[in-house]
Amino acid sequence: MAKTAQPVTIGANSIAKIGNRFFLIVEVEAKSPGVEIDPVFGVRTTAKQAGSLIRAGVKRTIFQKTPPTPSRGKKVELKGVLFANGRIFSVFDVENTTDVSVLVRINREQANKLIRGGTRIIKVIRKPF
Repeated sequence: MAKTAQPVTIGANSIAKIGNRFFLIVEVEAKSPGVEIDPVFGVRTTAKQAGSLIRAGVKRTIFQKTPPTPSRGKKVELKGVLFANGRIFSVFDVENTTDVSVLVRINREQANKLIRGGTRIIKVIRKPF
């Protein structure tokens, strides 16, 4: 019997420092025939946890002033709106040679427009483990 790929895996994952707080930004990918679910979550971490994860190889989240643009070999998907530490971001999954989250700071009006248009609010687990 041929081994099949795991139906649930971790996609883009990175550590974001937002103000004086740290967040693990994680995409959970669930794929099987007829199913493709890939939400993004934020998990508040301590500075010590964030440092340890970075030393272990977790990348730092990319922050940009403008949304990333797709190009040949680069797929960009808006994943949602993130409210974290008093700031608001649109979160993009950028897939090329790597799978990475890109955060773009937006204002409340922009966030509300995205949410009214169907963009998800990214869930954040606010209490560090």
